[in-house]
Amino acid sequence: MKIFENNLPEYNVIGKEEIEGAIEVLNSGQLSGFVATPGKAHLGGRYVQKLEELFCKKFNCKYAASFNSATSALHGALVATGISEDDEVIVTTWSMSASATSVLMAGATPIFVDIEEEYFCIDPNKILKAISKKTKAVIAVNLFGMASDLKKIRKICDTNKLTLIEDNAQAPAAICDNKYTGSYGDISIYSLNRHKTIQCGEGGVAITDNDKYLHRLRMVRNHAEAVFPEFDDIEKSNGGDDIIGYNYRLTSLQAAIAIPQVKKLDNLNKHRILLANKLTEMIEDISFLQAPKIRKGCNHVYYLYPMIFNDEIAGFSRDEFINRMSKEGAPISGYGRPIYRMPLFNLKNSKNNSNDPKNFPVTEYMWKNIITTSICRPPLTEKHIDLFVEAIKKVSSLK
Repeated sequence: MKIFENNLPEYNVIGKEEIEGAIEVLNSGQLSGFVATPGKAHLGGRYVQKLEELFCKKFNCKYAASFNSATSALHGALVATGISEDDEVIVTTWSMSASATSVLMAGATPIFVDIEEEYFCIDPNKILKAISKKTKAVIAVNLFGMASDLKKIRKICDTNKLTLIEDNAQAPAAICDNKYTGSYGDISIYSLNRHKTIQCGEGGVAITDNDKYLHRLRMVRNHAEAVFPEFDDIEKSNGGDDIIGYNYRLTSLQAAIAIPQVKKLDNLNKHRILLANKLTEMIEDISFLQAPKIRKGCNHVYYLYPMIFNDEIAGFSRDEFINRMSKEGAPISGYGRPIYRMPLFNLKNSKNNSNDPKNFPVTEYMWKNIITTSICRPPLTEKHIDLFVEAIKKVSSLK
């Protein structure tokens, strides 16, 4: 009999407040407040504006602009900061593909930089070596729920006059040196995708303290070329005539669902941290698994719980371990292949062989040896952590 006798419940943090918000919008008959014309309708309806105000209050920023996904928000951020053809943007080797494809969407070239050995995030020391005359920005991804070395990366960007964009999709409300992740970037991106800690199905939000960036974010999400000539001189002073706009708009229905989600964020993170701390304690004596390390001065909010697998100690491969655990019903897997290994970025299309896997030894090692689990999420409980560890001990004793 397998350890997890029943299928685990799907991730679902939608409750009464979200349902009431959705019904309120449905009853209004106005599912979106956006119109591609100057004026208030260019900013979306009251639900969208309320969500953006809530983000500003929660994350201590001046401005927020919602988008229909974090991917479109990343693209919008690059356009807003003036990234274009012939520019280079330094990106991590290991993340969801949009962290790099957004650079291509803006017409620029992503320059991959290897990750740190302990925290899986872009290595600031290697950022320095990757800077060229064409470098205009750095995208730092806070992976799995752990902050990048944001203070150091911020300093590098300031010294070299580079824009810092934080991809904070996996670490909402994580803390780094007494500040929220997302507080270090010139623009920072949050995700509301259905898999994320807070969600409305699909969606994203970009936050910034720069009013020019805010204006351009709003332009790129809502058909800039169609409305720019009609904007007044004050709005035009922030630019936008060079922007091709898209339909990157968030609906009122999504915003109404996202609003109570933001209010729940701290409690949702506390739940994940509680379960993760228990798991870390319970696997301490399992020699072939290394629990995630936490950067000094930061916390971890565990979008995923990553572990490094040692096959020499275990006596069998990482993939065999994943297979055995999966048969026990445990939620476990590796993590996606490095971005530079995706066909779009493969070696034959790479400039000067810069995407050769040999250039990224840490990423290559982690890709082949890491294990991730979603066992530390609501509505799962400490009972599920006990079962997960029981499964580890069972499969590791098999010959």
